[in-house]
Amino acid sequence: MIKFYKSAKNYILISLFFIPLISTSYSQSKDTTSNPLSISGMVDVNFNKNFNNPASHINDYRNFDVYENQFNLSLAKITLQKTASPVGFRVDLGFGQTMDLVNSDASLGGEKSLRNVEDAYLTAVLPVGSGLTINAGKMVTHMGGEVIESISNINYSRSILFAYAIPYYHLGVCANYVFSPQFNATIYLYNGWNNVVENNTDKTLGAEITWSPFSSFTIIQNYIGGPEEAGSTKKRHVFDTIINYQATDDLFLTVNADYGQEALAPSGLAVWKGIALTGKYTLSDVSAIAARVEDYYDQSGFTTGTLQQLNEVTLTYELKFTNSLTTRFEFRRDMSDKNTFEDDSGAYTKNGQVTLLIGSVYTF
Repeated sequence: MIKFYKSAKNYILISLFFIPLISTSYSQSKDTTSNPLSISGMVDVNFNKNFNNPASHINDYRNFDVYENQFNLSLAKITLQKTASPVGFRVDLGFGQTMDLVNSDASLGGEKSLRNVEDAYLTAVLPVGSGLTINAGKMVTHMGGEVIESISNINYSRSILFAYAIPYYHLGVCANYVFSPQFNATIYLYNGWNNVVENNTDKTLGAEITWSPFSSFTIIQNYIGGPEEAGSTKKRHVFDTIINYQATDDLFLTVNADYGQEALAPSGLAVWKGIALTGKYTLSDVSAIAARVEDYYDQSGFTTGTLQQLNEVTLTYELKFTNSLTTRFEFRRDMSDKNTFEDDSGAYTKNGQVTLLIGSVYTF
């Protein structure tokens, strides 16, 4: 029975990979030159100061604003996209410290050529009902209330949840169907969590359900689960909930909550969980203020390396000099119930850190 299950799942995976190829033949008589290739991009730079003056010049428990007391090229990116009608593709090529962190050598294995590829996938819209959209290739994760690009988030720095509770990317396939303007669902089948080369004999499954009962209110429920350690069958599961509420024309609120667990060998269970509340108030056409408060509990020390409870408060002021250039000024305080933050001698004697950051993003 187990062999049948694995064979059936592999057959489904292979079939999903071939669907875009089949749809290519279908599209030869449908696709036209009225859907041109679009090109866009961005350049993201920052400078931040950590008042702990850590000897390593590293901000603890951060991901993309890692290096302190220096100027940083966080991300330079170009996007090539052709909207599916019914076949298309998307390629995001990125450079900078963000891509070095997301696509580490450990996650890429032998595929070093993918270091600068954030996304690279084919898209096909199949003539099923209102249209079944299939993506196949490398893609950023569906998990989380924030994304890799700072300009698409409310704050400049990412939450602890984004850094530790969820993955960054996957290689695989997904299928999305819009049932109504208020409800749509997507299923995912991946090689794994932050890798492009399979490291065990099973696949990782994912799901996303989006429900918008009102135009101002949306609930998104995400899930990802499967074995992630090399050669292991022990499963990792993460449930990710996002609630977005446009309270007024100027005030936007969002809540992101995560619960994750992984079965350990030979026994035991690692658990991590957290919640973040973020709000943004638009002051004018060119300025806004934002705040985020967050609590993260790594009750097994599995994700951060220490059994601890982390908290952070972030305040952000946003100023748009032009439609293309956005600058954010950010104050952030991170805290722990353990001494896990670095001091100026290189020892971890602090239970918190305070940072100031200025980041500018140009988009085109």
